[in-house]
Parts: sequence; C-alpha cells; structure tokens
Amino acid sequence: MPINLYLPETLLAVVSLRLDDYAAALDSMGNASDFISLTRDKDEVTLIISESEWARIALRFPMAQVQTGRRMIVFDTVLDFTVVGFIAEISRALAEAGISILNVSTYTTDIVLVHESKFDAAVVAVKQALVTLHFTYLSQQ
Repeated sequence: MPINLYLPETLLAVVSLRLDDYAAALDSMGNASDFISLTRDKDEVTLIISESEWARIALRFPMAQVQTGRRMIVFDTVLDFTVVGFIAEISRALAEAGISILNVSTYTTDIVLVHESKFDAAVVAVKQALVTLHFTYLSQQ
C-alpha cells in the first residue's frame, strides 16, 4: 500500500499555554474549522491551530508563547499499531536534511510540522524516506 502525502497550505501556530488556560482554550475552539491539536500535560497546554484562528483568540491568552509559520506533512494512510520505526525513519531523514520537526500523532494519522521556510526541502526528504519505508512497511504485512 503506498503512503500518500497530504500537504495542506494552512499556516499553523504552535502555542504554549498555562495549565489554567485549558478550559478557555477548549471554549475558544468551538467554531474553528481547520486542524486543531490540544494537548495537556503536567506542566502546560500545547495548542496547534491555524494562524488565522490563533489571531482570532490570541487576546484571550496574553501569557502564551507562540511559534508561527508551521506547515503540516500528513501521512495519508492508517498505519497499524504494530508498525515499528515509521516516524523514526521520517525524523532521521528530516534531521539529515537539517530540518527541525514537531511530530503529532492521532489514532489514525501521523503528521510532522515543519517551518514553512523548510517545507519544500522537507517534502523532498520525506518522499525519499518513503521509498525505503514502503519496502519495510510491506515486509511487515
């Protein structure tokens, strides 16, 4: 099964919020229509949201730390939980190309976020890695 890429043009903001901002962040996302990821751990809340949606809600979060200009490379396939090393290989290929990433995974989707200035180079590196991974993935079936 080939692993296709979905490459939306949406620019994303990666936002660090205080734990106290969790409920307000949830409330703020009710009308958003683009990709959103909200993660809470013991120290912070991380929100990944389109830059346009962030601009709409940013004033509610004056203590936020924000990194903008990120784009997604979405692996448009469902990888079984038994597949080992997929993201490690993608990460390795991008590291060798000098490209920093933020990895996001959901139950059925794997995504890497890269800075827009490195996006084209990242896509090339990922496509090269997928050639090798395709054979590895097929051998695990």
